[in-house]
Amino acid sequence: MDNASDSSPSSPDPAALQAQPRKGSRADRPCDICRRRKSRCAKEPGQDRCVLCAFHDRECTYLDAPQPRKKRAGAPDEGAASVDGGPEDSEIRPPRKKSKGTQTSDDGTLSLPPASSIRSLLDRTLGLHRTTHFKYIGPSSLHEEKLLDLIHRFYESGNGEDGCKFRRVADSTTFLSKSDRHTLFSADVDDDLEAIEHIVRPHGPGLVDLYFRTVHPSYPVLHKGVFFEKYARSYKEFSPPLLAAVYLLAMDWWEFDSGLSLNETPDAEALLRIAMKAFAGVIHRPKLSSVQAGLLLLQRAGGDSWVLTTQVVAIGEELGLHLDCTSWNIPEWEKGLRRRLAWAIFMQDKWAALIHGRPSHVLATDWQMARVSLADFPESAADEDDKEGSTEVEKGRLLFIHLTKLTQIMAQALEILYSPDQTRIREVVARSGVQGLLELVKPLAVRLKEWAKEMPPDLHMEGVQTRKLCSNGYLHLSYFVTEIIIHRTIIRNLTPNTPQPLRELCREAGKARLERAINFVEALRPEHLQAFWWFASPKSLAFIRTYGGLLWATSSTDEEAEFYRRKLGDFRWSLKVRAKGVSFVAVTLQEMDESLQDIDMTMSPVGRNVENWSYSELKTPLSGLPAADAETQTPGPEAVVHYGHHFDSVHTSPSFNMLDLDAASSHEYFSDVGDPGFSFYPGIAQP
Repeated sequence: MDNASDSSPSSPDPAALQAQPRKGSRADRPCDICRRRKSRCAKEPGQDRCVLCAFHDRECTYLDAPQPRKKRAGAPDEGAASVDGGPEDSEIRPPRKKSKGTQTSDDGTLSLPPASSIRSLLDRTLGLHRTTHFKYIGPSSLHEEKLLDLIHRFYESGNGEDGCKFRRVADSTTFLSKSDRHTLFSADVDDDLEAIEHIVRPHGPGLVDLYFRTVHPSYPVLHKGVFFEKYARSYKEFSPPLLAAVYLLAMDWWEFDSGLSLNETPDAEALLRIAMKAFAGVIHRPKLSSVQAGLLLLQRAGGDSWVLTTQVVAIGEELGLHLDCTSWNIPEWEKGLRRRLAWAIFMQDKWAALIHGRPSHVLATDWQMARVSLADFPESAADEDDKEGSTEVEKGRLLFIHLTKLTQIMAQALEILYSPDQTRIREVVARSGVQGLLELVKPLAVRLKEWAKEMPPDLHMEGVQTRKLCSNGYLHLSYFVTEIIIHRTIIRNLTPNTPQPLRELCREAGKARLERAINFVEALRPEHLQAFWWFASPKSLAFIRTYGGLLWATSSTDEEAEFYRRKLGDFRWSLKVRAKGVSFVAVTLQEMDESLQDIDMTMSPVGRNVENWSYSELKTPLSGLPAADAETQTPGPEAVVHYGHHFDSVHTSPSFNMLDLDAASSHEYFSDVGDPGFSFYPGIAQP
């Protein structure tokens, strides 16, 4: 996957977001805030402040000098604007003053005339056109590329209503256009939007503001400028499930808004019912807003669904999100949005496949999107909200990028260790025992080590700003789970035939990972817990207890089993006292109870483990062990040292010579090297 250029703009051109002002008239020039945000500045008759300034309850000023506008040769003076600089992207702006048919709704947004009567910055987009949706034509489809080359007007941007059925965005990359009017349930859109708005009215603007303060910075799958520009005109310009999803997620932070907290919370269940019903309709006219709606609905605490995830993947492929759009003939800001959404789908699919135990639908050979970069995010520190309880924008951009890289490592571990076809794992273990398994996963541990080394300081857990929420927790939790799924496979494959020193070393390493993960959770501050945690967080926390249960079930002594039983009891209590007002932790407790409620940990598992082992496979000589005793299969120093190097996944002491490690004692290894990774978590006490 190629890196995207850091110089690519990812926001609409200012001219595409605001109407052409008339010189010398304050009423018709954009205010300072709208100019800086590159947003259309609309003002209702008789009002001193524009819609956006009134929406944010701030002063509407005109202190900045107007910027000179560049005029293209042959371009009209009035009513034309450009999204990405090309003459084919000129657009007619809606009139600044209210025209006949324009109404003001109860929530203060402007309802424009029918969409067909105006031009919009979205009309030249591929994935957000207001009246048309575009489906990617794959190389093996019914449409033959050579025949498409012969079609007249092929390079024009078809919208399904002007007689042009196809739109080519690059060589051999073509989309079929369809009108939204001819799809199932399209007639329900207005009714759905009105029902959604009825539930939240008059709190819609407050919820939108809350969403972009708390959720969007850490999960940037929307374009804030485009969303605000549309919302300032009318909520009727949105896809119903997307608007409902924004409202639903924002409601989790209802108490963080001084204005909203004084009122009764809207009916979330009624809002969710409309959102899910509406989503079933928009899949018939796929757009980027459909993907955004699906992803946001999946982020609700307890809302993750494998079926909904697969639908989002399918919609993304309909839209061509699995392709590199760098050279496409579409607005630059849409390219950035497409890259972010492509990686959001990739991460959704891979982590959902892990936590649900399902085969991934996103294959690296088919998804060839470019690497996401900082240039693909339209917001920066200049868009930071100063209100308390907000999330830092810059930190959110880094979090998203770093999570994409971690997900690639986790996805490789998932493919190697948890594929439905376990033939390779069985063959490796049968041929070389646990040592062979360690060789197999060694590259994963090396990649994890490099990933942790590259983590920016802003993403460390102690990087919490005063009166700001911090979502770094779900990035670190994802790291711990990636470690755990590797060690889980190793613990599963320890047998009575595993040499005792190697067995003890593996179990000590497994114990260290469990204690580290538990200590991480116990060290979470309110600023972490109250921030946005993405969909995989509840089951990721539950993974920690499941892993501890595995260590308990495979204990060799009653004392060891009792240690894990107490540890897991303390962990559950730690979550319980943190669950009040923290929805994802409450869901975690439900997940753990459902998966472990039938297991009686008061009874020692010692003596019951051996019966579950398959001795036909476990008694195979471990021929792959270096310097091993031929009769006892006890590994020599090189074997244990190799394991120690493999699982030093984050940090090693430079003063420690691993070749001097005594194979007889894994405790000496940990006393000299320490538990890998603690240099990155200074707020957590080392066990």
